[in-house]
Amino acid sequence: MFSTQRRQLLAHTALIATAALFGASATHAQKPTWKPERPVKLLVGFAPGGSADTLARLIGEQLGQKLGQPVVVDNVPGAGGNIMAQRLATSAADGYTLGIGAAGSMAITFELNPAVTHYKPESFAPVTMLATQPNVVIVNPNVPATNIAELKTYIERTPSVSYGIAGIGISNHLIAEAMLHRMGAKMAAVPYKGAAPVITDLMGGHIAMTVDNITTAAALVKEGKVKALGVTTAKRAPQLPNVPTLQEQGIKGFDMPTWQGLFLPAKTPADIQQAYFDAVQDVLKSASTAEKMAVLGSQPVVGMKSDDFVKYLANDRKQWAETIKAANIQPQ
Repeated sequence: MFSTQRRQLLAHTALIATAALFGASATHAQKPTWKPERPVKLLVGFAPGGSADTLARLIGEQLGQKLGQPVVVDNVPGAGGNIMAQRLATSAADGYTLGIGAAGSMAITFELNPAVTHYKPESFAPVTMLATQPNVVIVNPNVPATNIAELKTYIERTPSVSYGIAGIGISNHLIAEAMLHRMGAKMAAVPYKGAAPVITDLMGGHIAMTVDNITTAAALVKEGKVKALGVTTAKRAPQLPNVPTLQEQGIKGFDMPTWQGLFLPAKTPADIQQAYFDAVQDVLKSASTAEKMAVLGSQPVVGMKSDDFVKYLANDRKQWAETIKAANIQPQ
């Protein structure tokens, strides 16, 4: 009898051990194990040398170290990033082509140019947001305003006043229009072929205002060439800590940063998406990454999961659509 009980006990123990081993194997199998076996292509929708390209190379280099294969930046400039997005949308969903998208190509274009945009939001698998940059409302030093309320008064008293933009429908145009709409003011927009001539005419007094990225704006403010009236994000910019946000000045809920995110083609397998998410989080958590991003005026966004990024994109498209409709902005 003892022998029979012993055999039963040993058999039961063996079953438990087998179940535990199987459970451990199943758990391990659920973890993302995908690794690239050849170099990966990272598409960026702007020319070499600019801030978008610099950020892409910073992310790409460290991402390659995490993945064990080179991540090669491929510049696809044109149409505010839309040409890059079109190429990404039609790339194989095998993990060997990914792209860095921004508001212009991944949100604004669907609301401003739907007839000529040859891809949809559903054409991509958003992996995570990478970084944001504050924008700053800046004016010519001779404009008699030190805050947004005084700017409104100046606009009302000077109906011929205008502001400069680096192109119709780009983010600095729409951010300015969103601000003006919500503060109850109207101001003519003057389009230029790029940001540099906007700044030249702003300093020369030919236009009164523009919205610019934090890096350029902070340098101009510190040199006394322009005045900063407000920051367009929910939090103040570290580069200009004394400049209040638009929210602080009474425009509730105003939060319009410039942002960049990592995207894969739609239908990319879940394990590949997860592998990129995990690897890029390690990159974004690095102190050296944060330091290098700060030089670009960027702040890393750590931990935004795909589902949350999808929700952010939907809300972003909604606010751009509201601005485009309110300002009656027409595609060029």
